[in-house]
Amino acid sequence: MATIYFATNRNPNNPKAPTDFGKGFSNVSLGDLRFGQADVKKGKLDTASIKVLPDKPSQGSEVLFDQLRKTMKSQSKDSLIFIHGFNVSFKAAVESAALIGERYSKLSDKTYQPNIFVFSWPSDGEVTSYFNDRHDAEASGYAFARGLLKLAGFLRGATKEEACQQSINLIAHSMGNYVLRHALQQAKKISNGAPLSRVFDNIVLTAPDEDNDAFEFEHKLAKLPELAQRVTVYFNNGDLALTTSDYTKGNPDRLGHDGPNKPHQIPAKVVIVDVSGVVRGISEHSYHVEDDKVAKDVIAVLKGESSELIASRMYVSHANKFKLL
Repeated sequence: MATIYFATNRNPNNPKAPTDFGKGFSNVSLGDLRFGQADVKKGKLDTASIKVLPDKPSQGSEVLFDQLRKTMKSQSKDSLIFIHGFNVSFKAAVESAALIGERYSKLSDKTYQPNIFVFSWPSDGEVTSYFNDRHDAEASGYAFARGLLKLAGFLRGATKEEACQQSINLIAHSMGNYVLRHALQQAKKISNGAPLSRVFDNIVLTAPDEDNDAFEFEHKLAKLPELAQRVTVYFNNGDLALTTSDYTKGNPDRLGHDGPNKPHQIPAKVVIVDVSGVVRGISEHSYHVEDDKVAKDVIAVLKGESSELIASRMYVSHANKFKLL
């Protein structure tokens, strides 16, 4: 059994005493966030185990953050935040987060077993709802920004005795990167343009359904490195889902398909990893969890290994990228 922590701006099935969440946004506001936890048993969400905390910071987010901090300190555990992509229900979001924890534990011989925390935005969970999901991903940036700033404030308020000395990492998959882009913009607005606090040790963008010039513009991802010590971008030119996003949805070339447009002009903190040579499968889109070689590379990143020293990588200087062998 795995316990998965969550934050969501989805509409609760029962606003006064929620026990599950549906497709749409919370009726309170776009920025409304509910925090909680749930158990996943044998890969399936146990809906009876869903526990939603009260809608007050002192009883909700702060309680959950404090619980995670104590676990991180007492058990020397990192925490990993996951933003899911397109076509994912609340149930699927929690289950996919649990699968990441299970796979990373197994592939690391149980040396990497972080607390898993998922942000579930109101993706419709239907493959035909791409444009609805893209709109909802953009609108969800405000909610994630509020959660991000809550976490930053909580970390700033910690005393030396309370500090856990463990890592907080973030993985954004597919359209979850579009949520992250708009969270950056909203966080800047909420903070009146002040620099963003470094909250994460590592941010991993996997199969990002994001423009390939995203790191060139402040209204996209140019400011993302402010949030982390290192940003690692994984791309795969055999990714069928991003090919579809590019050619049939009218989007520009995708960051997750061919990497950045100007690889030699990306910020120094950003590391590019080409996994095209190792990924196999039908869509080749969820390789961060499904492909052993890629997952092991991600684990090495999350554990803080130097980019230049991670095994099975080769640096390609003319493209300023690492290639997974």
